[in-house]
Amino acid sequence: MKLIKSLFAIAFFFAVNTISAQSVVKKWPQLNEFQELLVKTFEPAGEGNFGPIKNSCEYLVEKSQALDVATMPQDLRNAKAEETISVLKRQTKLVAELVRTKASNVEIMKAFQKLNETYDRFLLLYEPKK
Repeated sequence: MKLIKSLFAIAFFFAVNTISAQSVVKKWPQLNEFQELLVKTFEPAGEGNFGPIKNSCEYLVEKSQALDVATMPQDLRNAKAEETISVLKRQTKLVAELVRTKASNVEIMKAFQKLNETYDRFLLLYEPKK
């Protein structure tokens, strides 16, 4: 069941990231770098391989800290986006803290999934309204 949920989360992540999210990511290089590392670490974790996130969690924190409102393109700025980026940074630090304290893989994955969901919510802010 966990594997199915993880695979669903990964599929959702890619579905959300293919359309207008690409333009958002292209506009903000720091977001592109964060996304690339997030994908490289989240996919293996979803498959039960926690090596990449354990080895890269501090680098992921660095990339999240680079998501500064000052570097955010003006047309992406709004209160909800700024709030979501703040939450994203906190959740990235939490994942790293769980890795540092040698929390269980279940705890790490739960926090990592929340981080991924927050990233997806950020991208959804820019989806065209239907």
